[in-house]
Amino acid sequence: MSFDVSMVKDAKFAEALKKAPHLARYLSTYVERGNPIPIYTDKLEGEHKKLKEPNLIYPISDTTFIHVNPHSNSADGYVEYTIIEPDEPERALMENADKLFALHAGTMNPPVELTERFNMIDQYLDKTISITGSPVDYSKIDIMKLKNLPVYEKDVVNLKYHFLRKRAGMGLLDPFLTDPHLEDISVVGAGNMYVIHKMFGALKCPVFLSVEEIDDLIISMSEQFGKTVSHAKPVIDATLPEGSRINIVFGKDVSRKGTNATIRRFASTPLSITQILPSKALNSTEAAYLWMMMAEGMSVFINGETASGKTTTMMALTAFIPSNWKIVSIEDTPELTLPHSNWISEVTRDTGNQNSSVTMFDLLKAALRQRPNYIFVGEIRGAEANIAFQAMQTGHPVVSTFHAANMTALIQRITNPPMNIPKTNVENLNIAIFQAAVSGPDGKRVRRVLSINEVLGYNPDGNNVMFIPVFNWDPGSDEVKFRGKGSSALFISKILEKRGMSRKDETLLYEELAMRAKILDKMVEKKIFNFYDVYDSISRCREIGLEAFMKELDML
Repeated sequence: MSFDVSMVKDAKFAEALKKAPHLARYLSTYVERGNPIPIYTDKLEGEHKKLKEPNLIYPISDTTFIHVNPHSNSADGYVEYTIIEPDEPERALMENADKLFALHAGTMNPPVELTERFNMIDQYLDKTISITGSPVDYSKIDIMKLKNLPVYEKDVVNLKYHFLRKRAGMGLLDPFLTDPHLEDISVVGAGNMYVIHKMFGALKCPVFLSVEEIDDLIISMSEQFGKTVSHAKPVIDATLPEGSRINIVFGKDVSRKGTNATIRRFASTPLSITQILPSKALNSTEAAYLWMMMAEGMSVFINGETASGKTTTMMALTAFIPSNWKIVSIEDTPELTLPHSNWISEVTRDTGNQNSSVTMFDLLKAALRQRPNYIFVGEIRGAEANIAFQAMQTGHPVVSTFHAANMTALIQRITNPPMNIPKTNVENLNIAIFQAAVSGPDGKRVRRVLSINEVLGYNPDGNNVMFIPVFNWDPGSDEVKFRGKGSSALFISKILEKRGMSRKDETLLYEELAMRAKILDKMVEKKIFNFYDVYDSISRCREIGLEAFMKELDML
């Protein structure tokens, strides 16, 4: 059927179509193929996640839109992630724009910060573009003799978009990196690209890349993140200018489909614990328990497979650490964001030279001399585990992520090469959290904390490490099982002792646990969601006490 903008009844959608001709052209082609008009929203909400067949369009900038399209007729069953962006300007226009830019580039000093770089190029274009009322024949002009580039008024948006993408951004990856709803972006080699969407899971992109196009893209990107990509050093981990983490395996000799790359996105403001609670990744009693433990300096490992949400959980738990404590974080690539002002962030350096490289082991040794109240390690996976356990033993609690699916696997990994932690020392780790991406009740992938375990210590009779699960997730009911009073050995062996309380006061700790859970539920009810607002609220609660803070919440 033929399409007319008047068919669109949503006022916001109609307005967007008028402002963006390329969106109107895309929608016209889509509807004329017999597809229904998509839903339009300027902001994705939780209700959109519940759609069985999401067919919607949302903007990621003034000029760029995303269509989550279930009607792509893809043979592999994927819903498509289609980028709707301004049309590419004619080749002659881009060539002339490049020539003129080459004349001025020598006088420019591009800033490192991405936004400032975009602003600089945007201002340059404003100064050098001369808008005309009719199309320009570039075969009849010599751009080298002109100060300004004549551009037909209908081509200005297209030129600006693609020139900025090429000169200031990451080329075709720019729209993906602009979309705040993406978790992962995958270039799997020659073929289609794929993304992991926060709302809709795994989606396929109609963007098709050849081996040569991928290599050109990766080599040009390497200038942005300052690491040389080559056949001599084909595996690279780096951080992009806007903060995302990229892993590259370069060349067809090691990757059969050609160079592949995976980009992990990180929000500029991390998810808070009150944003995680409504998703049921963990419940308020579990969060309250971790609040009590983190506030008393317990060492915690957050375990799970890739993309199970370990780093998200780790950052959310930082709100429970007293605001006047000193924290040192150590990572291979900077991912962590902590709200504390007394926070030292350190990153390893791999130069390929043993004398100039700085390893996780080196930074952990240095951290012990910096007198931190907490040490955060991005991921423990090698010999640095020895230093981490030494830190715990000397009273420096450690929080880290770890790749292990269950308690048995965790103990096996840390007590065997290359970590070789003696079983008698494992008890210095207080808590092990396990989480995973699992199938939810509606069949969609969801994240759940599977269990929270307390490490009790070494059993010489059985030559094993003893532990107890305090919380367990039940997949049948999608609920958390907690036995209540008497569940926690750490309450008795650590918390009562640290607070100078006696064994008969154990009941008070469980009453406090319930009160903290109510406070977290109330914070969710009052929509205290921002990462820094949650941190400030927890700090306020610590200052005035649980009861007084609950009264303040009730008055909001």
